[in-house]
Amino acid sequence: MVQVSQTEDDIKISIELNRLVTRKPDVVLLPQYLKFNNPPIFFERHLAGEIDEMASFCRIFKREARIVLVKKEKGMWPEIFQTLSKELLLQKRLEIADLIVERNKQRDEQALERYAIKRRNEIQKEVNREAAMKERVKQFQENACQEALMVGTRKETHTKSKPESRGSPQPSAPAPARLATPNVRPVMPMASVRGSGRISVCFSNQHKRETPKRESQEAMHLPFTVEGGKVIPMTAPKSAMDSVDE
Repeated sequence: MVQVSQTEDDIKISIELNRLVTRKPDVVLLPQYLKFNNPPIFFERHLAGEIDEMASFCRIFKREARIVLVKKEKGMWPEIFQTLSKELLLQKRLEIADLIVERNKQRDEQALERYAIKRRNEIQKEVNREAAMKERVKQFQENACQEALMVGTRKETHTKSKPESRGSPQPSAPAPARLATPNVRPVMPMASVRGSGRISVCFSNQHKRETPKRESQEAMHLPFTVEGGKVIPMTAPKSAMDSVDE
């Protein structure tokens, strides 16, 4: 079911959909041509006047498709659609097919041109950004060099213009750079060689340590013998303790 209404500004067409639309319908809007194709629905008409195809639009709802055609010139049309014969209708369809192909080709070219322009703008923006970055780096290096030169100049000026205080000791000459001491071991003189010969050694008297006798040995009487009318005491044998004491 199709409902058509018009005002001085536009034409409204409502197409009832008997099922849910699952894919995008084919809608063609030309200055004097309208086509809506969504199988099994096919709606095609040739308009009596011209419309603004860029301002016109089509909206798809759940159970309805609404097409709004904006008129180029305001006013009421006595007839909205043209009545054509079969032969004229076939001829018009061929012309419109060629026109649609030409329009699609122009739109593709325009899309490619817009893409190329956008791509060139992006490349140019990137080039400008890199050039600006290089310029900032160069400016930073120049500023760093100038600052280093200014600091060196200030130090020299401060050193030359520093006044000498009274009674202060004169600055001594800078000490020469200290040379590194070579790590060389000193050479010791060679000792004289001892000659051959004999060494005389003299020993002092033999040291003898006397130990006190034990109390048990104080009253001990040594045996004696008589030889030739003389009494000769006999020496007692040394015990192990005596040898230890010695």
